[in-house]
Amino acid sequence: MSQIQENSLLKIAGIAAFTTAFTTFLLWWLPQQYAPPSNFEEQIQLAQNPYYLARLWVNFVHIPLALMGYLGLAYVVQHKALLRATAGFSWFLIWGTIEMLGIAGIIFTVNKNWRVNYTAAAETEQPFIKAHIEYYMAVWDSQFFVLLIAFLLGTIFFGWATWKSKGLERVVSYLFWLAAPLTIFIILSGYFQVNWLGGLVGVIYPILQPVSRLLLGIFLWRKATSVSSEEVNTI
Repeated sequence: MSQIQENSLLKIAGIAAFTTAFTTFLLWWLPQQYAPPSNFEEQIQLAQNPYYLARLWVNFVHIPLALMGYLGLAYVVQHKALLRATAGFSWFLIWGTIEMLGIAGIIFTVNKNWRVNYTAAAETEQPFIKAHIEYYMAVWDSQFFVLLIAFLLGTIFFGWATWKSKGLERVVSYLFWLAAPLTIFIILSGYFQVNWLGGLVGVIYPILQPVSRLLLGIFLWRKATSVSSEEVNTI
């Protein structure tokens, strides 16, 4: 890859990481704007809730932006930790693929089809639509567990790949390591009924994750700038 191409890749990755700092915050903030549904009828009404729908679309856009940032990081560290960088990005790719497919299904199949049509459907048809929705959400719950495991492994491998570094890269490494127990807390609170960890996640997540993505963006942008400087010095 030429220095110009490398510079462009890292700048795009840096901008993507910057953007995910904002989308990550929105993924925490938007659900605070509506009460979680307590029954099936309230779930049906989510298809008309602008905050809920905005969260889904932000979530969908967030994934490719995050993957672009992780790709940039993998490219930067691959010269010194190729296997760890490759493993880290591979696990994040699994995370992103599962989440994009799942969110797309919720946006178009669950919301735009089943939930929208449920109220207008005949009483004899409503139980079938309800069964479809509940089945999909149950499957999505299982898939979400898998994507959390993939996210955890990606986080660990990237933390490991950047561990023996200095300056801002070392800070990025620390933040990856901090994100690992946060992900474990999410898994334990969501799937193993360790309910008190949910409150801890609610405090840590909106601070740690946006800051982590912001600093990753700064790190990648600085790398792109240093590549540009090297290019100028060789002319």
